Amino acid sequence: MCSSNRRSFLRRGALISSAVTLGFPHIALSKDQIKLRVAVIGLGQRSEYAFRSLHREQITALCDVDTRTFDQVVDKRRMQHTPVELWPLAKRFEDYRELFEYPQLFDAVWIATPDHHHFPAAIRAIKAGKAVYCEKPLAWSVIECQQLADAARNYEVATQMGNQGMANMGWRMGRTYYEKGLLGDILEVHTYTGTRFDRPLERYLGSDPVPSGLNWDLWLGPAPARPYLESVYHPFEWRGVRDFGNGALGDWSCHLMNGFYKILEPDYPSSVECLEKREYADRTYAAGYTLRYEYPSKKGRPSFSSYWYNGACAPPRPKALEVGRNLGGIGSYLVGTKGTLWLKGGYVESPILLPETFRRKIGRIECAVPRSNHVEEFIQAAKGVTAYDATLSHFGYSGPMTAGALFGNIATYFDGKLEYDPVTRRFTNIEVANKWLQRKNPRAGWYV
Repeated sequence: MCSSNRRSFLRRGALISSAVTLGFPHIALSKDQIKLRVAVIGLGQRSEYAFRSLHREQITALCDVDTRTFDQVVDKRRMQHTPVELWPLAKRFEDYRELFEYPQLFDAVWIATPDHHHFPAAIRAIKAGKAVYCEKPLAWSVIECQQLADAARNYEVATQMGNQGMANMGWRMGRTYYEKGLLGDILEVHTYTGTRFDRPLERYLGSDPVPSGLNWDLWLGPAPARPYLESVYHPFEWRGVRDFGNGALGDWSCHLMNGFYKILEPDYPSSVECLEKREYADRTYAAGYTLRYEYPSKKGRPSFSSYWYNGACAPPRPKALEVGRNLGGIGSYLVGTKGTLWLKGGYVESPILLPETFRRKIGRIECAVPRSNHVEEFIQAAKGVTAYDATLSHFGYSGPMTAGALFGNIATYFDGKLEYDPVTRRFTNIEVANKWLQRKNPRAGWYV
């Protein structure tokens, strides 16, 4: 089923090309030359990336619950102009639900809101036949991620999650090494970040006046109502509050886990277990977690374990890492029967074979996976130049990856393993864990 919006874009392109050709017979516009009309939802810090990335396209709508953002420079290091100065003809909205009452305005949406708004905005866009670029993590809950993946497939809408590291060389070289058999069978993966979102609960007591320009009720969206507190939730600290964000997992898993996920393509983990949590009392999250995900065998590849460490919990030093070399504070490494692959950095951008003697023995290997531009491949899919699912982080890929990663936060509530069945999409051994797969009692008017 081709989405109505893709057909609409192609019809609009044909009309524009015909008009140009009639006036100037020597000129004919192709689909990729016609500007994509984009509505940007969320004008906080991440919108700066949208404005830079879409400068060749046309932003026709701007939306934010804080109307002050229309006239504020998002990032003074990279931009000199406000959103309204950049796109003076764009129609402005406070509530994205109203935006979808004007479907003729745009072909695609770019969602850069806090996590709890990702699903309500994205599902509306998909059902309206609009292409969707959504910042990571894909959604706030496991079931939201799965429903977005299902909807994108059913409506055949172009989608992309904003894990920009997908465009880097890390997983590409890793996959090249793996498919050439240089790493052997992968037995373990260790992924780590020093990021922590352990906020004291006492910080959320009391209330402050809501500033002029901020619609606090809209900001809360589907989450439970609570009083506004200055600089505690908006514009960024929301990630440390479970009603709005998913802590370090929500912040970094879609970047860091993507390396091994793209190399091994494991689908859902069969189980997840919280092995350690540090300093948890009276805080929104622990100061650190150690999680273990078990992935089953697939297509001749054996099963493997994937470990996640954040904050005060650190990974073990790889046996193949030489004395004097520092693992760094963020990254991932895959331990194989023949060698170890270190994906260094927050976007797993630097693939390093360990130990150094092994790397020298292997020598220079040509990468077998072509490079791509993360935003450009979305634009091409949205325009119909490529298939709707030609993007590397389309929701059919990023939905299960994000959902599986978020199992980890659910596991922190329980002792022992949570066993998961991907067919029924439920935990099978602890029934009460399934209530954490989705938001309980969302406020009316947000989920469709």
